[in-house]
Amino acid sequence: MHPEQLPQHLIFLTLHGSHAYGTATATSDIDIRGVAIAPLPTYFGTRTWEQLRESTPFTQTLLQQRMPHATEPADCEVFNLTKFVRLAADANPNILDILFAHPDDWLYSTPAWERLYEHRHLFLSMRVRYTYTGYAMSQLKRIQTHRRWLLSPTTEKPTRSAFGLPENESLVPKDVQDMVSALMRKQIEIWHLDALIESMEEEQKEEIRDAMRAYFEMVHGRPYNPDGDHEQEQAALQIGLNEELWQRIDAERRYKNALHDWKQYEQWKQHRNEARAELEARFGYDCKHGSHLVRLLLSAEELLSTGDLSVRHPQADLLREVRAGAWDYETLMQWAETQERKIIELANHKRLPHSPPRDAIDALVTELVLSFHGYQRPD
Repeated sequence: MHPEQLPQHLIFLTLHGSHAYGTATATSDIDIRGVAIAPLPTYFGTRTWEQLRESTPFTQTLLQQRMPHATEPADCEVFNLTKFVRLAADANPNILDILFAHPDDWLYSTPAWERLYEHRHLFLSMRVRYTYTGYAMSQLKRIQTHRRWLLSPTTEKPTRSAFGLPENESLVPKDVQDMVSALMRKQIEIWHLDALIESMEEEQKEEIRDAMRAYFEMVHGRPYNPDGDHEQEQAALQIGLNEELWQRIDAERRYKNALHDWKQYEQWKQHRNEARAELEARFGYDCKHGSHLVRLLLSAEELLSTGDLSVRHPQADLLREVRAGAWDYETLMQWAETQERKIIELANHKRLPHSPPRDAIDALVTELVLSFHGYQRPD
C-alpha cells in the first residue's frame, strides 16, 4: 500500500514509547504507532502489504493536533491489521503496548479499532511470561555486555593463534563444525525443554515448546543455542564426540565468539550515543536499558497477576528514577533476580489461558476486514 493511500485505510494511531508510558522527558523522541486495514486485494491477491515505516503528512498532522510543538517527523510505524493481530497473539510486548494503549494517548481511532480494542484481552495468554521476560533479559544482556566493555575494554583484535589455531586454515572443515553444532544445539534444547515441561500435562507440552521456540527466535533472531561452556562440553560427550575433535571444535567456537564480541565492541565505541555514554561512565551501566528492564518485568508481573496491562505505567516515577541513575548496578541486578522469582511464582497460578483463542481472533479479524470494505461476513 502506498503512503498516499494511508488516510483512507488507517484505523488507529497512538503515542508509543516513553510518551505512552508516562516516562518522557523534554528531550524524548516522539514515537507513534498505528494500524490500517489494507485494500481488499492485498489479502487475496499476489501483492502483500504488512507495514509502513515512515511518517507521512497525514500522521504528522494527527500528531501536531495533539502536540503542536512536534515539528520534527515522528518515528512512525503503521501495521496491516493481519500482521498486527498475529504479533499480538504471539504476545509481542511492543504490539501489546499498542493494543492496550491508554485512550487518552490515542491520536486517531475508528469504529473498527474500537471493536478490536473491546476484545483486546483475547490476545493475552501465558506466552507473556516468555516474551516479556525474554525482552527483559535482552536488555539485561546489553547492560552486562556494555558494563564488561566499560570495565574491561577489549584492547586488540583476537587472533587464531591465541586459541591454538593455525592462522590461515581451520582444523575442522566448516560443514563438520556446522553439523556438530546443530547436534549439540538439539541436545541442549532437549535438556532445557525436558526440564521445563517435566511436570506439565501432555496437552500443554507442545504449546509450551512453541512458545519457547518463538521467544528465543524473536529475542535472538536465531534458534536457541545456549552459551554455557559446561553445557557445550556435556552435549559434545552426549552426541559421541571424542575429546580431540571436541577440543578442536571448541577452540574454533571460542575464537569466533571472541571475534564477534570484539567487532560488536568496536561498533559500540564508534556509534555510542553521547548522552547515554555519559550515563554509563557516571553510573557504571546504561540506565536507559535498566529502565526498560524494570518496566518489562513489572509489566510481566501485572499481566500474570491481574490479566491486564497498563501501558501508561503506574510506576512511571520509579522508571524515571532508574533511568536517571537512582539505582546502582548491584541494586538493579538484585531487583531483577527477585522479580524473576516472583514472575515464576505468579506463572504457576495460570491466571491467563495457555494460548490465545485463535478461532475467535480469526473470526474477529475477518469481520473487521470485510465490514471495513463494505461486505458482510458470510455465516
